[in-house]
Amino acid sequence: MTPAAADRPDAGTPWLLGGHMKQNTRRIAQRHAHARGQIFGIERGVMAIRTEHAYWLIGPGQCLWLPPHIPHEARSHGAVAGWSLYVSATKCSELPDKPFLAGRTRLLTALADRLSHDADETRWDAPISRLAECFWHEFLTAPRVSVSLPFPKSEKLYRVANTLSHNPADLRDQKDWAELAAMSLRSFVRHFTLETGLPFSVWRQRLRILNAQEKLARGESVATVALDVGYESLGAFATAFHKNTGYRPSDYARLCRTP
Repeated sequence: MTPAAADRPDAGTPWLLGGHMKQNTRRIAQRHAHARGQIFGIERGVMAIRTEHAYWLIGPGQCLWLPPHIPHEARSHGAVAGWSLYVSATKCSELPDKPFLAGRTRLLTALADRLSHDADETRWDAPISRLAECFWHEFLTAPRVSVSLPFPKSEKLYRVANTLSHNPADLRDQKDWAELAAMSLRSFVRHFTLETGLPFSVWRQRLRILNAQEKLARGESVATVALDVGYESLGAFATAFHKNTGYRPSDYARLCRTP
């Protein structure tokens, strides 16, 4: 699948176009957007997607819905394998106009793998069309999970979030962050929650866990990762990681490396 295929017009083109991706080194895609919607699935490794308003981490067995015309950056952490399915703009009206992360059933995974290889302009026929419709029905009913990291919209609070995203281990307390935002502590706490939907302490913990997932996917040790994202205790890190992901850190690292 060439990048241009993600921007093919609806007229005279199959409504679903597929592409498969497998790389043994880190992959970085600078900010870009597609005319078509994108369903991006990961089979091995971890892929991070960042839009203007949120940060998403796609791990094995997950897929991300990305509506048309949303600028985003993408980067993998170590080896990664997965697929992309590009959906025509007219078909996208059946899904939300904001990204979401979805779990995958075995049927959804099998259909996506087949379509990622066979759904193109040269091989599109009646059997492929039926498979595509089956996949679409399965995706529309797939369980959706809210594990993104939303970013504040106001400039002052975005500055705080962006600073922390570059150094999740920064140990400054809420009063210090309020000062950076030129706000009182009370206003900072209230507005941060209003703009992100998360209390600041919960937001910061989610940021740390997302960064930990990236580092574990790159093969870094659990102890090193815990310190790098701001945990002085391995026990506290393991507890927070399990609470947010459902995995122990060592189990998650193995999952990312397993084909």
